[in-house]
Amino acid sequence: MRSAADEADSIESLTIPVADLMPVDRDQMFALYETYYEAVDRNGFERDLAEKDAVVVIRRHGTIIGFSTYLVRQQTVGAETVNYLFSGDTVLHSARWGDPVLLRGFFRAAGAAKARIGGRLFWFPIIKGHRTFRILPNFFREFFPAIDGRGSACLQAIRDAIATARYGRYYDPSTGLIDFGPSQGHLREHWADAEEIAARNRYAAFFVRANPDHFRGVELACLAELELGNLKRYGAASFAEGLADGH
Repeated sequence: MRSAADEADSIESLTIPVADLMPVDRDQMFALYETYYEAVDRNGFERDLAEKDAVVVIRRHGTIIGFSTYLVRQQTVGAETVNYLFSGDTVLHSARWGDPVLLRGFFRAAGAAKARIGGRLFWFPIIKGHRTFRILPNFFREFFPAIDGRGSACLQAIRDAIATARYGRYYDPSTGLIDFGPSQGHLREHWADAEEIAARNRYAAFFVRANPDHFRGVELACLAELELGNLKRYGAASFAEGLADGH
């Protein structure tokens, strides 16, 4: 029987530039993504990946069991230019749900990105699943849209500027939703449990109210500043590691 230490030693977390991904990495990533999402195809997956800068990859015994793609860009908001980290395709094998291994890797990568730019950095995720949305209240002190309805007007303005620039007519600032019409990818029915979880989790319930058509791939645009003072304990520790490594 494998010990907990053996299990931990078999997990590898690293950040890989997209250009450095091997063909086998891409194959494993798409196979994992297709396991959990439908209305996806390999060409669309590769187009999305080509836009990204890097991927946080989680391997177990050499096989990819989780990943999150991302890019870092700038956006003009009024008279200010802000930096944002945009999360793309993200998935973790269901056997590891509840394990923070992918989140730790993400926050380390975000800390390193902030160290490189040397200024303020915001996380801009577009979210079609309650598990991803719950990262915001569980790991951040302030984010938008806020659960209590008293969100920062500054965060909202930044979110709207980024989302409008990226998605144009598909984005509705009045709702914060990005609706492409035909699904660009949504959770397979077997894994789509948002309504069930919402009955006992207020964060999932908020997400379902904010994005009632999530089941067909509609995305909720969100924003939070990636900054030590805005991160709760567990996110802050990994973010600080990334900050130190990135300098």
